[in-house]
Amino acid sequence: MGELSEFQKRRLENIKRNNDLLKKLNLSGVSNQIKNEAGAKDERKPKKKAAKQRVVKKEPKPEKVPTRRSRRLMGESADGKEVPHVSDYELLKGSRSNDPELLDNLKSTALVGDVKLSDLLKSEDENELLARFQNYNSKGFSSGDFFKELQKHQKVSEDIQELQQEFNLELYEIFQPNEIKIVQDRISALFFHPSVDQKLVVGGDTTGHVGLWNVIDEEPNDDLAEPDITTVQLFSKNVAKIDVYPTDPGKLLTASYDGMIRSIQLDSLKSEELLSLKNEYDESLGVSDFQFSYENPNEIFLTTLSGEFTTFDTRTKPTSINLRRLADKKIGSFSINPKRPYEIATGSLDRTLKIWDLRKTVKNPEWSAFDDYSSHEVVSTYDSRLSVSAVSYSPLDGSLVCNGYDDTLRIFDVKDVPPQDLQPKLTLKHNCQTGRWTSILKARFKANMDVFAIANMSRAIDIYHSSGQQLAHLKTATVPAVVSWHPLKNWIVGGNSSGKVFLFQSPNKDS
Repeated sequence: MGELSEFQKRRLENIKRNNDLLKKLNLSGVSNQIKNEAGAKDERKPKKKAAKQRVVKKEPKPEKVPTRRSRRLMGESADGKEVPHVSDYELLKGSRSNDPELLDNLKSTALVGDVKLSDLLKSEDENELLARFQNYNSKGFSSGDFFKELQKHQKVSEDIQELQQEFNLELYEIFQPNEIKIVQDRISALFFHPSVDQKLVVGGDTTGHVGLWNVIDEEPNDDLAEPDITTVQLFSKNVAKIDVYPTDPGKLLTASYDGMIRSIQLDSLKSEELLSLKNEYDESLGVSDFQFSYENPNEIFLTTLSGEFTTFDTRTKPTSINLRRLADKKIGSFSINPKRPYEIATGSLDRTLKIWDLRKTVKNPEWSAFDDYSSHEVVSTYDSRLSVSAVSYSPLDGSLVCNGYDDTLRIFDVKDVPPQDLQPKLTLKHNCQTGRWTSILKARFKANMDVFAIANMSRAIDIYHSSGQQLAHLKTATVPAVVSWHPLKNWIVGGNSSGKVFLFQSPNKDS
């Protein structure tokens, strides 16, 4: 037999300790009884019988009581000797002595090593016992669910207290959320226009509809007035992203899972087709996300449902696109680093968060199963237990947040060039199990603050600082799965699976 492991050595030491205790308590017979039950052989030589033996009347043996133990504990010892594989507690609890002093000594003896609580309960059925506590293993909660309770007892800095006051937002009440249906089906994309004089919320749904809601801040004179909403169908599949041109606030850019990218001119409501994205087989490539470049306001970066990445200039209609592969599965989200605009972070169905250097190109990367593809150089990688749904860089302090189906929010410090093996500085519990009827939850930083928001499956919008401190828990009637910030004001909107939206704003409408 090979050298003993550290675990086996520690176990033998523990058992030796317990055997010494048994000898002191005059319980050596208990140890022998349990050895016999476990099937361990006693290799000691039998003592020689005396020439003359007295005839002693033997007391009847007590009826054996089966000792419950796992199969793992029924084998031989690590060195093949006399020590049975039984837990340390079983060596002690085998005593059937009625001596009160002895029992008190046993009760006060500390357990050594790993034990199962079910072994400590003599009359409990293990399956029934476990069933009582399985409900407590539920993943259906988020750290944000306890914000109000924690706020009463937590001591936070003055800066965080000020932010909590600042984001103590109120629900828009001129129209009720069930009246504000901006699209026909489940909302898949939302955008809050940067205008501060007039609020404009734009949404897209899973059937390609785009809705524009002109928000009014004064009660209408007409009791039968309805929200000012315009809805059209521009695409045949999910609307993936909506944004505004940095050079023209009167022009929107929209993209869809059907591979189409279109502009919308707000003053004329004309829509222009800019790109129909296809692969080498002339098949449509669904756009999963896009973002305008920080260095060139006319250039957009985009990712696909198949794991590709590309860029193009919105002033031209390209005849061909140079695709780079960043994942073998869907890239659900990406974000450009504002500190180093040549770096992007991607979250993928392949269960990774990766940071890429777009200045460097790699031909046929080893990690990809696809041939004849080029990629960019990987700077850092974080491996998640399940898929990564969203990534978002903070605008100021160099933080990066991601969330996914492992039911966590993970915050990374990437203000400096990150290490190859990326590890979070903070992990928060967050229920992300949206299922079939609710859009995927995605954490998003505000454009001008180190503050991010994410929907809560308990029907709320949670707002956090990049330090992990929660700032608000905004309750809603249904799950506001898709959220969007106003880039300048403390206004936020969430959309649900029925095409309806919840708008929150400061009590002072101008802030």
